[in-house]
Amino acid sequence: MHQLVGRLTALDPEASESLKIIAYFDALVDGHANTEVLLRGAAVLSGCAAGFSVAGTQRRVDAAGIRSPVDTAASPALWPQHPLGDAGYAWLERVGPTHANDEMILERLAIALSITFERSAPVVAARKAVETVVDSQAPRADRLAAATQLKLDMTADYCVSAIPALSSALSSALSSAPGGHQTVMVTRVGAVRAVIRPARPGTTNARVAETFAERVGVGFAVPPGELDRSWSSALLALRMTSDREPVVHADDLGAVLMLAEAADERGYDHPDVLALKRLIGSPGAARDLVEAIVATGSARAAARELGLHHSTVQARVAELSPALGFDMRTMSGQTRLQLALRLYYLSTNVFG
Repeated sequence: MHQLVGRLTALDPEASESLKIIAYFDALVDGHANTEVLLRGAAVLSGCAAGFSVAGTQRRVDAAGIRSPVDTAASPALWPQHPLGDAGYAWLERVGPTHANDEMILERLAIALSITFERSAPVVAARKAVETVVDSQAPRADRLAAATQLKLDMTADYCVSAIPALSSALSSALSSAPGGHQTVMVTRVGAVRAVIRPARPGTTNARVAETFAERVGVGFAVPPGELDRSWSSALLALRMTSDREPVVHADDLGAVLMLAEAADERGYDHPDVLALKRLIGSPGAARDLVEAIVATGSARAAARELGLHHSTVQARVAELSPALGFDMRTMSGQTRLQLALRLYYLSTNVFG
């Protein structure tokens, strides 16, 4: 930055001054300067008083950088301003024509103030604590400290729910419900919201999810120190949801969850899953048929659900079985189909 400023000074003094202002506020932000220090920097650079007003809070320093009360009789609309937060603004008390760098000073001041507000906001600290408490790579002592910060009861059980981050209606409902802590995690299948709730009857995330017809995976109920395990099981459960089954509980998956963990670690699909992908990707309603057979347990019941004659479904099953490499009509074939479909969802579900 200093070398760039030096080169630009010879070409365009005004541009080099702008870069100096950017570097100045970047240094203050890197140093975690508080709001008063940021205002003092703006006052020193501009040579006039600076202040901000946001969310009912006002602060001002005079031209010498000394904190002073806001003059309620003044007319801030006449001063250079820059938007800040929700209906807030930062200002320079410039009397007369604005100077060349006033706009740049205000812009960098507003950016720096926004970063400082975000760093100090209680909700940010809570989100970081949630990130730590569900992180299996974090030391157990750190996870327990984060659970304490979230005021979780060490003698109670909690569960983590995994919800696609873009499910705004559900996220709003969960955030307004009492006792919940949440944050958005970046995963291999997209941005997923982790929500920690008490594992008590009547407070499950699934109940809220069903109301909004959203996808959600509900993890194991565990003590606060094991919420990383609940999160990993919730994420696997979410990845095995479908339009037919939008809410999946890890508890209900049984040994399938262990198979899903093993399949996920391998990094490549089982031959049954590959065959199912080819079958579902081919023309025809193979997916609806496969899902109906798995859900109902028989071709006849699947026919009733699909509104087809049972002989038509039986004939279709006979056609599809060779493509899968096993007979869907047998007990062992149905078991393989159930497992393959779960692993198919695991392999193909993404939440971008």
